[in-house]
Amino acid sequence: VESGWFYSTVIDPVLIGMRKRVNLEIPEGKKILDVACGTGAQVFELATFAKEVTGIDLSESMIRKAEKTEEKRNVSNVHFRICDATGNWKFSDKQFDIALITMALHQFPPENFAGILNEMKRVAQQIIIVDYAVPLPQNITGWGSRVAEFFAGREHHRNFRKYNRLGGLNKILAANKLTIQRERSFANGAFQLVVCS
Repeated sequence: VESGWFYSTVIDPVLIGMRKRVNLEIPEGKKILDVACGTGAQVFELATFAKEVTGIDLSESMIRKAEKTEEKRNVSNVHFRICDATGNWKFSDKQFDIALITMALHQFPPENFAGILNEMKRVAQQIIIVDYAVPLPQNITGWGSRVAEFFAGREHHRNFRKYNRLGGLNKILAANKLTIQRERSFANGAFQLVVCS
C-alpha cells in the first residue's frame, strides 16, 4: 500500500491530464464514486461540478491525506472511506450515477477483477474506467509507463504484467459482461478510457 505523501507529491502531478480527460466524460450534478481514489485528487476535481463525490481506498495513509485536503479546502460535497475495493462496499444498489476507477485496475490481481467490477455495476448506473492500453505503444509515453510500472514494486509489476497478458480493458470487461458504450485513447495511445454499463 503506497504512502499518501509519496502519491500526492510524485504520482498525482503526472496524472493531471488524465483527470481532466475523465472530467470531460461526466455531466454536471451527478453522484460519483471514485474507487481506489488514492489521495483524492480526482475526487476534488469532480467536486467542482458534481452533486456529491465519495472516494474509497484501502490505504489509511491515502485517505488521511485526502481528508486533510478536504478540511483545508473546506469542501462540503466529498466523503472518504477506508474500504477494500475487492469486497462489499456497503453502499445501496444504484446509489451512484457513476462509479469510476482510474489507473488502478491493473494494480490488482486478476482474480479480484470480477469482485471490483461487479460491485461497480451494483452501486452505479454507469462505469468509467481508465487504465493502460494493451499493447502499450512503442513511444516515449509507452516506455515511460513500462518503466514506472517496473519500479512500482514487485507485486504491483506482476499484476501489471498479468493485466497485459489478459489483453487489457476490452477483454477484461467482456469477460465480466460489461457493455462498452464508448472508448477513447489518449496520452499518445498509452491510456484507454472506457464508459460502460
